[in-house]
Amino acid sequence: MFESITDNSGSWEIVGMLTEDAVMELPKEKSAVAIDMGTANRLPPRADELMHVVTRFEYALKELGYGVMRNGAVEANWDKFANEELKAEFLQRVREKNLAPTILSNPPSKQVLNGSTLGWGVKAAPNSIQDFIGAVRRVRNNLVHGGKSGHPDADRNALLVSEAIEVLLEALRSHDDLRFMFEGKW
Repeated sequence: MFESITDNSGSWEIVGMLTEDAVMELPKEKSAVAIDMGTANRLPPRADELMHVVTRFEYALKELGYGVMRNGAVEANWDKFANEELKAEFLQRVREKNLAPTILSNPPSKQVLNGSTLGWGVKAAPNSIQDFIGAVRRVRNNLVHGGKSGHPDADRNALLVSEAIEVLLEALRSHDDLRFMFEGKW
């Protein structure tokens, strides 16, 4: 087992307990190439926590019957869950508790392609529970697909990530069966 693996230049490091089987040897001609992970590692605070919460949340949704087949794969049906379980009352509670002021007033943009140029499309403030949960999901999608690491609007991104986490945790607190699945207590 290895606790830490580092290259000679210090450009990258893997920390954790790895078995020898988990370490792949790179071909000699590739092993000298260092990859600068600086920008990739500049995710908003709590971004990793959001990934963990969303991953487990989607698992719980599918286990509770909120799954749908799309393109030959099962996906969590967030819209159905939002409309059937959370409803407008949940959105009202989020507003009353001030859990997501940024998502509600200045929701995450959606990455767009204008010809061959990437850009960000402004989204309207969510008015329904389905639109609101869609905005929460977009926070995660932008992190994974939208190039938000090292983004110049880092403070806003940090707020969006924190608010998305709080909304998802509030949804778990409001739905016992979902929370039990999320926690692995079935």
